Amino acid sequence: MAKSSRSAGSSAESKAPKEKAPPKVPFPRKNQPPTPNAFAAQLPVQLGKKLDGLRGFLTKQKEVSEDVYFYGPASGWGLRYLASGRPLCTLLVHRARPLGIVSLEPKANEGVRWEQLSDVAQKARRAAHGSPSLLWLDVPLDNSGAADFKALLKAKLAALRTD
Repeated sequence: MAKSSRSAGSSAESKAPKEKAPPKVPFPRKNQPPTPNAFAAQLPVQLGKKLDGLRGFLTKQKEVSEDVYFYGPASGWGLRYLASGRPLCTLLVHRARPLGIVSLEPKANEGVRWEQLSDVAQKARRAAHGSPSLLWLDVPLDNSGAADFKALLKAKLAALRTD
């Protein structure tokens, strides 16, 4: 009797571990806006504290306002910060990690002491997108990223105050 002809790879393929799906967007529905405190609650305690620390720094600035803004179903809701009505930055949870997004105009970029920032900021600078007149940086806020992001915000706020 002939053995059934199964492909040799089928049993190996079924035993291979499945790749994990990327984490879901924490707040994907436009009709369900979260509270600002809900963002930190989506993260492990240490990362939530870093996000809350940045929120505290931002909300203590007299000209800065915070609102919850919907960036679309791929990104969901984020915390948007405006300085005197002008965009300052966004904080959001991306792939189960806190992320800060900031745009730097040339004046703000000149005010950043890049050599004093960590590898996290250096990597964000190399991966920045946009143009020389408006550079967009995505900074992961875990590890030293939160301190780096705060330094970027201080440079941007100083530039905005002199305009």
